[in-house]
Amino acid sequence: MPKYSEGGGNMRAQILIISQEDGALAIAARRLDDAGFQTIFARSDDEAEIAAADFLVEGVVIDSFGRGIEETIALAKRLIAAAPGRHLPIIAITDTAGKVEGLDVFSSILRPPVHPAQIVARIRAALRHALMEEEAEQRMETLAHLTGEETTAPPFGADEQAISILFAGAAAPQFIALKNALEKSGAEVTAALTSFTAFDCLHERDFDAIVLNVIDDTEPGFTIAAAMRRNTRLYHLPAIMLINPKTFTAVDEAFARGASDLLDARIDEEDARQRILSLAHDRRRHQHIQSIFETIRNESAIESETGLFQPAFFMRHLARTSRRAKSINRPLSLALIRVSAPPGIGAEYRDSARRQLGGMLRHLVRAEDMAARLDQGAFAILMPGASEVSALQAARRIEGVIDCTAFESGNDEQPFQLELEVRVVELRARETSESLLERALDS
Repeated sequence: MPKYSEGGGNMRAQILIISQEDGALAIAARRLDDAGFQTIFARSDDEAEIAAADFLVEGVVIDSFGRGIEETIALAKRLIAAAPGRHLPIIAITDTAGKVEGLDVFSSILRPPVHPAQIVARIRAALRHALMEEEAEQRMETLAHLTGEETTAPPFGADEQAISILFAGAAAPQFIALKNALEKSGAEVTAALTSFTAFDCLHERDFDAIVLNVIDDTEPGFTIAAAMRRNTRLYHLPAIMLINPKTFTAVDEAFARGASDLLDARIDEEDARQRILSLAHDRRRHQHIQSIFETIRNESAIESETGLFQPAFFMRHLARTSRRAKSINRPLSLALIRVSAPPGIGAEYRDSARRQLGGMLRHLVRAEDMAARLDQGAFAILMPGASEVSALQAARRIEGVIDCTAFESGNDEQPFQLELEVRVVELRARETSESLLERALDS
């Protein structure tokens, strides 16, 4: 059994909500508070700008009810200016139609009516994307400092192929209308009438979004969405459920199963098209960030034996991210995993198991987390934006996977398991990166 060290504070991300009405946003605020966030309401633009400048706001929701989209865009730009040096994801709730200049200031656009669960899910995704973008930039800076050469990220949208949409479920008149509207925008639409065909399509090629027909029956749409959220490759694929709001009552369950949006089958084609394409472009941006992370994975940063980051790169990046975390008052945690083999296991098999564990760790951490092997028996995971409590939860999940893994011992009938000791520490206000690592190693 692993040993855990835990403690420390649990700094909560603050979400600024700008609205003159309550409704779904008030319910969403309560749900965000219950989920570990801290919400701040602003009833005026002046209040919003003061909050963005004076508080640790990491995300914003603007309800554009009562204001035009141009005014909403102008407010978003002022909030970004009020929070310099920070990635500030802003979600807008607006019913604007057609092409409007400046919409790129929003990380996501929701169209009313919105559900509290939808708002919570979109905020979580926006915060995650912002953190990933920032971490990708930080890693490029670390690599440039280490090698003396600038790393150029692939531009977003370069050689972009047509948006690809999968429609899954029973044939419906709405499908033809959606298909025509999407294809007019240059998107490609593929139909899968059964869950088996849908899964075949999802595993054979990449899509930017999937539309699930749950107008008359929640199955197989619910099953497909839930299965996608259990699959690492499909986890971030937007799932839009086509519903009949007069008969559909499982709203909370739909979002719990993994829905990204609920689409009223009666709405006009233009609104439906915009909702779907907005989520599809969110998916493209996520893939773009992932491609930046892969660009950084070269021989100057990665050790070939495990695929983990080299100790030298890790130490430089730890110093950089520690300074960054303190400058913007954001949590940063470090998990140290010590591994040992049971008595009687030969050195050859002990070393092989440790190498295999290193390869596993690369796939067990988030893209924005950095895993490195400090020595043969010690692995470190740097978790930007994670409090000690959340980092400990992640460490426990990782331990659970490793605890189920058997390694070759030289005796086919007696494989062995590695023994783990896990220590998690969070960066303190006046602490250096060296002191943080010392605390983690001092177990």
